[in-house]
This record gives sequence, structure tokens and C-alpha cells, in this order.
Amino acid sequence: MATVPELQAAVANLESNTTILIADGTYNLNNTLNIRDVTNVAIRSQSGNREAVVLRGRGMSNPAHGNVPHVIAVYDASNVLIADMTLRDAYYHLIQIHGEADADGVRMHNLHLIDAGEQFIKGSTAGPPGPYADGGEVSCSVIEYTDRARSDYTNGVDVLAGSDWVIRDNVFRNIRAPLGQLAGPAILMWRNSLDTIVERNLFVECDRAIALGLSSPDANSRNGETVYDHQGGIIRNNMIYREGPGDIGITVNYARDVEISHNTVILNGTFPWGAIEYRFAATDAAIHNNLTDAPIWRRNGGNAVITGNLTTAQLDWFVDPDSGDLHLRRGTPPVDTAPAVASVADDFDGAPRPYGSAADIGADEYAEPPSGFLDVPPGHLFEGDVTWLADNGITRGCNPPRNDLFCPEAGMTRGQMASFLVRAFDLDPAATSPFTDTAGSIHEADIAALEQAGITKGCNPPANDRFCPGSTVTRGQMAAFLVRSLRLTGSGDGSRFIDDDGSIFEHEIELLAGAGITRGCNPPLNNRFCPQSPVTRGQMAAFLHRALIRP
Repeated sequence: MATVPELQAAVANLESNTTILIADGTYNLNNTLNIRDVTNVAIRSQSGNREAVVLRGRGMSNPAHGNVPHVIAVYDASNVLIADMTLRDAYYHLIQIHGEADADGVRMHNLHLIDAGEQFIKGSTAGPPGPYADGGEVSCSVIEYTDRARSDYTNGVDVLAGSDWVIRDNVFRNIRAPLGQLAGPAILMWRNSLDTIVERNLFVECDRAIALGLSSPDANSRNGETVYDHQGGIIRNNMIYREGPGDIGITVNYARDVEISHNTVILNGTFPWGAIEYRFAATDAAIHNNLTDAPIWRRNGGNAVITGNLTTAQLDWFVDPDSGDLHLRRGTPPVDTAPAVASVADDFDGAPRPYGSAADIGADEYAEPPSGFLDVPPGHLFEGDVTWLADNGITRGCNPPRNDLFCPEAGMTRGQMASFLVRAFDLDPAATSPFTDTAGSIHEADIAALEQAGITKGCNPPANDRFCPGSTVTRGQMAAFLVRSLRLTGSGDGSRFIDDDGSIFEHEIELLAGAGITRGCNPPLNNRFCPQSPVTRGQMAAFLHRALIRP
């Protein structure tokens, strides 16, 4: 499907056992895409790139939505897959699952959901005797407001009376009301929902994160239940971080037989009464091995078995809390101190527990990465290159004195480049420096050694009395540094790149390509070098690795 009329016609005429593949592009809808009377169907992008296909409503704050109150609505359909797309800007819901019309088994995977007027994903019911929106799954998706909701009536996933939902591996960001108001929980399962699994999700700046059960049952409660608002289920391995105003992180209300284990909840004093609460006499919970910076709060006679929790978390226990990265640092109090919980065999990343002598408290199970750096875990694009640099003493990290981060996405400065090259090529120290701007730099001695070896000439020709240690190295400059360090000579490979003609580093770029040290900047074509683009620390690790292990 490549046009709005084609897409809407395909959905309107959808038959069972069919997949609709949508071509890349933005589709400004004239009607909600209504899925009816089918089973075993899929709607997804053809490319698999969720950012490349955008289905757009008429605005989350635009009541003149016409025939587009939602982006997608599912009625009497089962085993439906909605995947690999961006849905945004609906006045009501981005995805409406009509349980009362016998919609069930709806799986939502690898979606980017942006700016819903009310709920991003809504599972509705008309109450007993059913049917209900059962068997839903939300996975590997990003659900977020660009800033805030238009009102306090919003949730990320809101399901009434649903059974056997799984919500895992998602990011919920900015699920929050206008300032001074309180949004609903980012995940809300209620009206006697059953056996929900909420795991491995990240919540950043959400007013409330997770609620299983909310209030006393009413006429819409599943099977006419009069005591419980949620039964069964588990909340495990979630990370929750907030700096702005809001309420509780995790709450269970009128909830029977629910488990809350190995979550990390950091609220930075924004709700000092509690990070996790269990509320009302009907509630019966098991709360184990959670890591929080606020108490676990018993309210209104709630009942729980509570073991192994640590409620005094400090920000410096985590890798990068300001960005929501609550992975643990080496040697912090939560590491290897949690009693075993049979229901939690892995962690936030899906890595097995325990790694050491015992499990870790909270969502992360700390494991020393092969590179030695927490931000270059197994499977990282530059893992092998950074590990090689660390093993050979060329890099020590980017956050002294701890030095447990490499900062692979950060720009490589000229000062850092000097230190890398001095260690990589074992350059002799220099007695003095000709540069006027390096005094006091931690790289001062290495910069002087680089100049003495004839590898740098300075940054301000023709005077060249400055080195500019804090400036980011461009790919062209990097080529010159490496060619001089390696003493490469010859004609190079003049036919490789189409964008280096006229660059002052053209010859060095050609030599680097001829030596097999660079492959280009636009794979898989790789006919461009991008000489003016900055070099990241990860890219520099790859360049040095290739340079020093080449035949």
C-alpha cells in the first residue's frame, strides 16, 4: 500500500489470513482503519522500520477529527498483529480494541505511538457477561507524549476486564498531565483484569507508571466481580525514573495474588510517601527485591509479604540516571545481595540471574561487560574494538576516576585523540610544548609528544601555536592523524570517495582507504567519506583497531 486511499481500501476489504504491507511514507488518514470480522491478520510496514511509516490522525487536541477519532480500531477480530509503524495524533485513542465486540488476541509490536488525546492503547468492555479484550500483547514499542497530555484523562495502556495481557520491553515517556494535574498510570489494568504480566519496561517522566487494579469493582468488572479489581499477575524487572512532579511509581489496589519483584523505582523525592504501594484490605501482594529511593507503602489495610527490598537507593549507584539508565555500577550495595525469587530468572535486559554469588536487588543484574565499560555491553556495534583498545591499554574510560564508561557516542576531542595515539604508538615523551592552550589539560603531555613526533601541526595555521584540545576531531583530521602516525606513503586510492575532492585531507583519506583502514560513511554503498563529520569515540576505536591489526 502506497497511498491513503489504497491503505484504507485494503483495510476495509481485509480478509482472514492476510497481511497488509505499507510502503514508507506519511499517511494522513481520512477514516479510522477499522479491522472487522477477520482472524489471523497483520498490518505492518514493508520495510520493518517503524519510523518510516507514519499513520496520522488530525491532532490530539483537535475535536474536529471527522471520521478519524482513532488511528486503528479492532472490532470482532482475533489474532491481529499491528507492527513496525508510527501512529500519532489521534483525538481519542491511537489503537482502540473493542472487547465488547469480541476483539481479542491483538499483538502490538515495534510501534512508536505519539500524542494520543486520551489513551494510546485502549481495551474496552461493556461488562458482564462479556466478551472481553483478552490475550493482548504490547512489546518493543515507544509510547510517548512530545511534551504532555491535553488533560489528566490519559494512559499509555488502559485495559478494562482483560485477561492474559503481556506488556514487555517498551519505553513509556512523558505520560503526564498538564502541570498541576495528575495523569492516569502509564499502564492501567483494572475492572477485574486477570493475570497481567508487566516486565522489562522503562518509564521516564511519567506521573504514575504501573497500576494493577485502581478502585473498587463496578458494573463493568469482569464476570460481575465485587471484591477484586485485578487478580493474579506479576510486575517484574521494570525501571522507573522521574525528576518532575507526579505520584506513586507502582500501585496495586483491590488486587489479589499479585507479585511485584525486582523493579527499580527512582522518584527523586517527587513523591516521598512511597515508590511502591499496596492498598485496601482486599489486596494480597508479594513484594520482593525492589530497589527504590522511597518507602514501600501500606495503605488502607493492604496485605503483603515483603522481603529483600532496598528503599534507600542513591543516584551514584546507577550508570546514567538522568537519562533513565538505571543499570547498576560495579560494587554498589544492591549487587549480589538479593534472596532468590523463583519467578524472576532474568533481568531488565533479559540476561540471566544470578550473575555472581547471588542475584542483585532491582531490575538490573550487574555483569561485568567484556569491554570493561558499562555502556559497551555485549552486542554493541563497537564492542570488539573498544575491548581491544582496553585490553591493550589504549583507553582508560571517559569518566575518571571511576572510568567504568567509554562514552562511545560522544565526540572524540583532539586532546583525547592525542592520548589515544601516544598510547597506541608508544610515543616518546616531550620536554616542552609549543602550544599556548594546553597548559592544565590532562592531555598536555600527550599533545606535546604528538607534536614532537611530527603527527600534529596545530589547529590555527599558519601560526599553529594552538592545539584546540577540547575541539571535536573531524573524520578528515582523523585521517591525517592516522596517516602520520602510521607513516603511510604512496598514491592511495583516489577513486574511492566522491566527497573528498578539494578537502585539505584528500590525500590522507585516499591513503587510509588504500590501507583498508576506512570503508566509508554511507554503508552499504560506501562511496562517501564525510570528511567534515565529527568522529565519535566508538568510531575512533574501530579506526585504531583496524590500523593496528592490519597485515
